Amino acid sequence: MKMTRVLCLVCLSGFGLMACNKGEDQAKLDTAKREAATKVADAEREANDKKAAAEHDLADAKAKADAARADARASIQKDLAADDRKAVDLKERAAKATGKKKLNAQAASTEYDKRRTAAEHDLEGLNSASGDAWDNLKAQAQRDVDSVKTALDAFDTTLTH
Repeated sequence: MKMTRVLCLVCLSGFGLMACNKGEDQAKLDTAKREAATKVADAEREANDKKAAAEHDLADAKAKADAARADARASIQKDLAADDRKAVDLKERAAKATGKKKLNAQAASTEYDKRRTAAEHDLEGLNSASGDAWDNLKAQAQRDVDSVKTALDAFDTTLTH
């Protein structure tokens, strides 16, 4: 019987120690879970901050690009408006011309109108294009504006000589 009591006492102490070990293990597990949750929250917060910064930078870049595009469109429109004013004067002079000069002036006026239409088409496309397509269309529009100036100069030369 004494042996039974000792054996029971040893078993109970073992269970008690195991319970203590389980309690310590549970505490360590809870601490590890809290630390992991904190690290995850910190990582998510940092990722959100970086995402917000990137979105802000993107919005700034887009605003600058939009302003540059608006300036480019305005510059092209200004050039075309100046060319149009000169063309109106030249067309009035062409209407008063006679003979071969009038025929040459009409041909030059037609060429100007054709090139002006192409430049206007490119300018309208600039309103809806974006990215690389916008850059390509801007370059084409600038070439067309230059050809309008060339046609206008030829028109002027036709009436002057």
